[in-house]
Amino acid sequence: MARPKRLKLIGEEGFFHITSRTVGQEFFLGDVEKEKLFNIIKYYSGYYFVKPIGLTVMDNHFHLLIKSEPESYYSDDQVKQRIAEYRDKKKKKEKVKEEDWDWEEEGDGEISYNELQRIKTQMADISEYVRAIKQTFSRWYNKMNNRSGYLWGDRFKSVLIEKGEALINCLAYIDLNPVRAKIVKRPEDYRWSGIGYRIYTDNKGDFLSFDGIFSESEMKDHPKEELLQCYRYFVYKCGNIKRLSLADIEEGIAVGNVKSVIDNETYNHELMRDFKLPKGEIMLGRIRYFSDGMVIGSKKFLKEAYAKFAGEIIRKKDRNVYQTGINRNILSLRRLAC
Repeated sequence: MARPKRLKLIGEEGFFHITSRTVGQEFFLGDVEKEKLFNIIKYYSGYYFVKPIGLTVMDNHFHLLIKSEPESYYSDDQVKQRIAEYRDKKKKKEKVKEEDWDWEEEGDGEISYNELQRIKTQMADISEYVRAIKQTFSRWYNKMNNRSGYLWGDRFKSVLIEKGEALINCLAYIDLNPVRAKIVKRPEDYRWSGIGYRIYTDNKGDFLSFDGIFSESEMKDHPKEELLQCYRYFVYKCGNIKRLSLADIEEGIAVGNVKSVIDNETYNHELMRDFKLPKGEIMLGRIRYFSDGMVIGSKKFLKEAYAKFAGEIIRKKDRNVYQTGINRNILSLRRLAC
């Protein structure tokens, strides 16, 4: 049976909810793997014509909400600049070998007009975008774990979402995933989620957009702290609603006997402070996020630690040194999402 054609928009922008699961829904994604996948998504989101709005990386799947943009939004010069920036080894944000990234070499010479148009079309294709993410991660994962074969299950799923009410509900659904799985009580407490990234990194690099969630005038007239406060209110409100599943309805379970995703105590606590996060709590969150960095300190200290513990304790995939964001002299021997 032929696979159904994927829904795509040609020549116009659109919002898509993308999901992909591991083969057999195996729990392949531990902390290091989630971190790697999160950063690969960040990397390719700067190359393809997409604006990420939300994402969550779980143990055996990921959710990604994006705004796709048509190639007509970008001039040839902008595309050439993007190609140059993201294929220059010296400008790569991740210290990985070139063969670990899914690039087709275009050469160092001038790109012909026809070739440039082909690349532009590819950059606007969400299938190419997701393929690059999944292939790059699969190669890295198999290499680090000395395995071969498929890592991802069926083709990724994509759903076209209307901006506005449908889009913000989809974004809340994505950010509430770790709470539904009972991993955390508050959605922002999950390290590999969009809402966590927005809060504890101050949306570093403007990685995540609120396009389609708020209007252009709202985003222009209100500081990002207010927009985030408004969005947190919506997420907690959605999470505190008691919802009946189809199975609940079939079993005759009453709404009063169903638990909400976010419990009343947590919801009321955030409501009392008007869904604002004090600066002190944000800073504590940043430090907590980096507390899982294996070794934290100066570059000299990290190098000494790696020399002592390289091998079984500190594995090859944890060997790089990264900025923590606490201050410029405090580094980590394992990069976390914030």
